[in-house]
Amino acid sequence: MVESKPRKAFYFLSFVIPCLVLYLIFFITPFGRGIGISLTNWDGLTPKTPISLSKDKFESQILNSPKLSQKDKDKLLSVYSYDEKSDTYKRMQLKGSKRSSIEKIVKKTGYEPEKYKFVGLENYKKIFRGEASEDFYPRVSILSKFNESSDLPLAITKKEFEREICKTLQKTSDEYKSLALAYELNKDSGKYILSNRYDEFDASDALWYLPEVDELKTVPEEDIDALIRSLKTSALTQDYAVGRSLVAKFISTHRLSKSSQDVIYDSCNAYYRIAKIKLILSKNWKVKNFNMGVIGFTLFFAIFSVIGINVLAFGLALALDTGLRGQKVLRTIFFLPNVLSMVIVALIWSMIFVQLLPAITGVEKWISDSHKTPWLLVFVAIWQGCGYYMIIYLAGLQNIPTDIIEAAKIDGASGWQRFTSITLPMMLPSLTISLFMTIANALKSFDLIYAMIGQTGYSTGTVPFVMDIYFDAFSLKQAGMATAKAMVLFFVIVIITGVQLFVMKRKEIEA
Repeated sequence: MVESKPRKAFYFLSFVIPCLVLYLIFFITPFGRGIGISLTNWDGLTPKTPISLSKDKFESQILNSPKLSQKDKDKLLSVYSYDEKSDTYKRMQLKGSKRSSIEKIVKKTGYEPEKYKFVGLENYKKIFRGEASEDFYPRVSILSKFNESSDLPLAITKKEFEREICKTLQKTSDEYKSLALAYELNKDSGKYILSNRYDEFDASDALWYLPEVDELKTVPEEDIDALIRSLKTSALTQDYAVGRSLVAKFISTHRLSKSSQDVIYDSCNAYYRIAKIKLILSKNWKVKNFNMGVIGFTLFFAIFSVIGINVLAFGLALALDTGLRGQKVLRTIFFLPNVLSMVIVALIWSMIFVQLLPAITGVEKWISDSHKTPWLLVFVAIWQGCGYYMIIYLAGLQNIPTDIIEAAKIDGASGWQRFTSITLPMMLPSLTISLFMTIANALKSFDLIYAMIGQTGYSTGTVPFVMDIYFDAFSLKQAGMATAKAMVLFFVIVIITGVQLFVMKRKEIEA
C-alpha cells in the first residue's frame, strides 16, 4: 500500500516539529541568552531589575523617566513599594512573564545596574588582546625557589646549587665565597650540605638553654622568644648595629652572667651570618618557569589524550580481534574504568599519586609537581577513556568481511600490507566518530581535573578551559567574561571538529 503525499507530510511534520520545538527551547534560546550575557559585565547575581533602590535614584532614573507611559509606571508601582524606614523602593519577587514585562519597562528608561551593564564586544576583545587574565595565556615567569623568611635548606642537589644558584655568580665574588663557606659538596650523596655553623636551630637552642632561662627562671620565656624574633628580623637588614643594640638592651634589662652575655652575642652573630646566606639564596636561586596557561594546557591535554586514547583503544581492539582466549573477560576488564564516575576515578588516582607512589618510589612530589602533573592527568584520562573507544574499534573490525582478508592472505599480502590496505581504510568510519568524540570531550574536560587538582591547578598550569570558565563565573563573579569564554570555546570546538569530520569523510569516500 502506497502512502499518499499529504499523509507522508503529516507523519514527517509530526516527528520533526516536536524536535524543532525542543531544540528551540533547550538549545537555541539558552544559546541566544548566553550571547547576550557575554556582551555584559554581569556578575552572575545582580538582576536586571533592582531588588531595592534608594528613593531618589528610583524616582529620578526609573519612575519619572519621560520614556514611560502612565501604564508602565502603574505596572512598576504594582511590584515596587516604598519603605519609609530605609527610604528605599523594594521589589516583590517576580516570575515568568511578569518579570519579563518589568525588565522591558526598566530597559526603556536606560537604567542598568552597575554589575549588569552592556559592554558590547569588550569581553571578547580582552580575550583576544591577551587581557582576560594572566593565567589564561602561556607565559614564561621567573620562579623564586627560596624565600628569605624560610629556614636554610639542609641540603641542595649539585645540579641546583651549581646550575641555578651559582650560575650567575663569579667565583671571586663575596656572595660565592659566602655560599662556599655555608655549603660543602658531599661526593657520596652528590649534594651540598649545610655547615653546622649555619644551623638556625643551634643558635636558638643556645638562647633557650641559658641558665637564667632554663634553670634559674629569672628570664621569662616570652622575653627570649621576643628577642629571637627581633634578631631574626633585624638580621635580614644586615645592619649589625641594630642587632647589637637589641642584645645590649636585653642584657641591661635582665641580670645575666658574663658567659650568658657571650652566648647571646654569639647567637646574634649566628643569626646575621645565617641571614646573609638567606639573602644570597633568595636573590640568586631563581629559575625560568614556563606556564602553559589555560589555553596551552587545554591544547596539550587535548592533543596527547586524543592520540593516547585512540592509539591504545585501536591497539586493544586489534589484540582482542585475534581470537585470544578469554577475550570477553579482557574486554570487560578494559571497559570497566569507563563505567566508573570520573570523580571516583580522580579520587582513586589522587590517592595513588599522593600516598602510594611516594611511599614506593621515594619521590614525594607527583601530582603537585608542575612538570609531572600534565602528563599524569593525560595518563588518567587515557586509562579511563580507552575502554569505551576500544568497543567502537572492535565493532568496526568485526564488520570487515573475512573473505577480503583471506583473499589478501592467498595473494601473499603481509600482515602490515593487510593492515594498511584493508583494515585501516575500512576502519575510517570508526576512526572518524572516535576522533570526533575524543576531541570534543578533551576540549571540554572538567570533572576529572577539577576533582584531582581543583583551584591549585593555576600554580601548576593545569587548568583546562571549562574549569577556568567555572572559576570566572563562580569564584571571581565574572559571569559575563565566563560566558564570552564559553562562546569562544564553543566555536573553537565547532571549527576543529567540523574540519576533522570534513577531512575524514573525504578520506572515507576516497577509500
